[in-house]
Amino acid sequence: MELGPQAELTDIQRFYKNTTVFLTGATGFIGKLLLEKILRSLEVNKVFILVRGKKDLSASKRAQDIWESPVFDIIKRTKNEVLNKVVVLEGDCALPNLGLSTEDRQTIIKEVNVVFHCAATVRFDEPLSKATMINVRATKDLVELAKKMPKLKTFVYVGTAFSNSNRSEIKEKVYPSTISAEKLIATCENLDEECVRDITKTLVGTWPNTYTFTKQVVEDYLNREAKSIPICICRPTVVVSTADEPVSAFVDNVFTLAGFVLLNAMGICRISYYKNTNLDIVPADYVVNQCIAVGWQTGETFNKQKNEIPVYHMSSGLDNPISQDEVYGLCDYHARQCPTPQLFAFPLYFRTTCKYNYLLLRFFFHTMVAFFIDLLLIIQGKPAIYKERVKKLHNFQEAYEFFTVTDFFIHTENANKLLKKMSFRDRELFNCDIATVNWESYFVKYPRGLRFYILKESMETLPAGKRHIDYLRRVLTIILVITTVVIYCLGKIFLFRVVPLVGGVVLSFLRNSVC
Repeated sequence: MELGPQAELTDIQRFYKNTTVFLTGATGFIGKLLLEKILRSLEVNKVFILVRGKKDLSASKRAQDIWESPVFDIIKRTKNEVLNKVVVLEGDCALPNLGLSTEDRQTIIKEVNVVFHCAATVRFDEPLSKATMINVRATKDLVELAKKMPKLKTFVYVGTAFSNSNRSEIKEKVYPSTISAEKLIATCENLDEECVRDITKTLVGTWPNTYTFTKQVVEDYLNREAKSIPICICRPTVVVSTADEPVSAFVDNVFTLAGFVLLNAMGICRISYYKNTNLDIVPADYVVNQCIAVGWQTGETFNKQKNEIPVYHMSSGLDNPISQDEVYGLCDYHARQCPTPQLFAFPLYFRTTCKYNYLLLRFFFHTMVAFFIDLLLIIQGKPAIYKERVKKLHNFQEAYEFFTVTDFFIHTENANKLLKKMSFRDRELFNCDIATVNWESYFVKYPRGLRFYILKESMETLPAGKRHIDYLRRVLTIILVITTVVIYCLGKIFLFRVVPLVGGVVLSFLRNSVC
């Protein structure tokens, strides 16, 4: 939603009016959406974005690619001139001082009023050294830079509610870490990669992966060392595609839910292990709106004497719960209404709450199928590729297994208090009330978003997709009929030929032994 040029500014818009923003992670999912929302709904003077050069692409070229995203279509149609407010700074969160030049650092210190720190590596299997440099050291360096900003009004750190996933009940507070950020950084800087890898399991302890562990370590650092600046922590749970704005069902990566739904809808995944707990998901645009709202609230209420920095959860677990069965049931149904011609097989998969059943069925439905497909490829003189693909599938499932079998109680008191302090117009413009999401309507559009934004399939290919899924349905039916007949025949042979024969031999042996 956007207010017209003559409309009176809201409380949040007045707070951000004429400010200069520094945004990290602008090439990522949340960062891209946050950049769009700032440009579309806030009257800022300038937005510095930190962009890393990549292989043959310079930072400026990568920044230009950002504008190709569909999320900027509204801006390009209605107020294209605001894109000129964006200034690209070349840097890298994996490097000391964010890889910024001395000149750029001085510019940031002198001009910036608002900081949104979204940059992070979200890979669960990231080596600890890399996760520490990006998630911990970069944040520490940015905080040290922020302390030198004389005009700083607010600093929003985007974390994750699962930074404390070693607890079943998670409150909106910072929990002490088992190791300080300073010691963890020193360890990763002074030891070689192999040594760090050897001690990773010991350091990570009860956290499920290096991502959640490093995000918790840096929160402890912020709570110890950043109280002198107006900083807050925004902790979303599982971030999924947009609900409403700037376009519905937008997503540009296959991490978390998107990956599972696509694997199931494409007929690649046949079996999953889970517990039917609530799936704590939050639409990305609600997370973006909360980041802007908590930045306003933090700046307006900043007090250097505070004991802890404020934490705000974005969670649906208490205020708008939905179970895994409901999520996957809705996704299965609506995905079959908009099939893609790229389907690998007919989408038919099962979920089990028994780990042993999962491992057994995974062997038959995934590993054995991959073996036979690779065998056919080898016969045709082609490289065998499906064994490795199935291995990646299983690694993906195992990486997220902890979150599919664990139920969390995530508090949202601060988030709800924030909503009460927002004016009606702000709640409309920056909607972060998760209770307003209609999950049934949301999941009608969700598979279509995956089809369009991830698979790059327009709705013009829908008739071809429906023909393809009908063909695959017939193929599956034939395979099931043949398999049933074969099992029936083998069963008859086994019961009426093999069993009597073996029984006769055993009886004859016993009779001869006794005699």
